[in-house]
Amino acid sequence: MSSKDKIITAAIEVFSEHGYHRASMDEIALRACVAKGTLYYNFPNKAQLFKTLVKQGLQEIMDTTCQALDMPLTLEESIQRVIRLNLDMFLESTNFAHIIFNELSNGIEQEVLLEIKELRREYLHFLADILEESKCGGYVRDVNCMIAATSIVGMLQSSCNYYLNNKNEMSREDLEYFLFTLITKGLFTTHA
Repeated sequence: MSSKDKIITAAIEVFSEHGYHRASMDEIALRACVAKGTLYYNFPNKAQLFKTLVKQGLQEIMDTTCQALDMPLTLEESIQRVIRLNLDMFLESTNFAHIIFNELSNGIEQEVLLEIKELRREYLHFLADILEESKCGGYVRDVNCMIAATSIVGMLQSSCNYYLNNKNEMSREDLEYFLFTLITKGLFTTHA
């Protein structure tokens, strides 16, 4: 593993445990088993490191979703894959999920937030385009597809956050089925 990857892995742990403001570059360097000089060579400050790890994680979700949907699929299969991939990312990478759910609204520098929002907007447009295409084909109700995409992502993130804090209430499979049913019953026309 490269020094940069070690730093990012350690930073995800430290930001998740302590929050953005209480996380220290010293602890990140210590956990990554790299010299402070190596840390600062790769990331000049905490804001840059935070931005990099969040953008990298969100980009991974986008890339994985784009690849998984880059084949002929029914609308149901596409929705199911979007749900499954988001659940995989957030439920299997709990430290990253904690950062996304709890740290993006905790006084992060405006420049960092703007870049993260832009990446999120790209992902929402990607999902909205899928819904728009399905709407034109008569499979999705006549809705604002950007709002629908935003609602889907928000519901997935909120549901993952709830699930991580209440794992005893339902299985992961039940959560996936619940979300699929909720999304498809709300969006699909009767002949989808």
